[in-house]
Amino acid sequence: MARTILLTGYEPYGREAYNPTGVIARSLDGRRIGGARIRGVQIPVAVESAGPRLRRLVRDLEPYGVLSTGVAPGRSHVSVERVALKVLDFRIPDNRGRKYRDKPIHAGGPAAYFSTLPVRRILAAYRAAGVPAELSNTAGTYLCNFAMFTVLDALATSRRKAPAGFIHVPQTPEASRDRPGQPSMDLATTRRAVVIALREIARARKPR
Repeated sequence: MARTILLTGYEPYGREAYNPTGVIARSLDGRRIGGARIRGVQIPVAVESAGPRLRRLVRDLEPYGVLSTGVAPGRSHVSVERVALKVLDFRIPDNRGRKYRDKPIHAGGPAAYFSTLPVRRILAAYRAAGVPAELSNTAGTYLCNFAMFTVLDALATSRRKAPAGFIHVPQTPEASRDRPGQPSMDLATTRRAVVIALREIARARKPR
């Protein structure tokens, strides 16, 4: 049986009428990459629904690995995230109109999780492919950080071992036209970046 890698992306939110990560996740659903079957899912930009959905996916799929993705308008590179913090602190409301301030994601547990993805190998693969990329030490405190923390916590509390983490991608040029000078990345390059990360996850050993 082929390994399953869970790939999540987000729906549009706030003033972002387009979110490439949800589009890419849906487009890769059912594909085989690096010998693994991809389960691509678009996640709602809302804590109350995204949290249970992510935990249910991890529980039901028992994935070999998990790659969560989100768009970061203003960034020029694909950002491979290293740390997820146990905090919700929103600049704008989520898609249900909820705005959290200094709120722990849940009671108990660690204050942060480190990515268990092969981050250096992913970055090296990006360099080899000519994809602009960087290692980032902050996934923010919005829904992207929430997804990363929730997945890693779901794996930890269920005692499952799997390479899991998060990458941020730039917004597309089309969605950035009303913001002159904002960095962007075309959808084809962004999709290639996601595929490269998935391929490295398929090759990775499970964390000890």
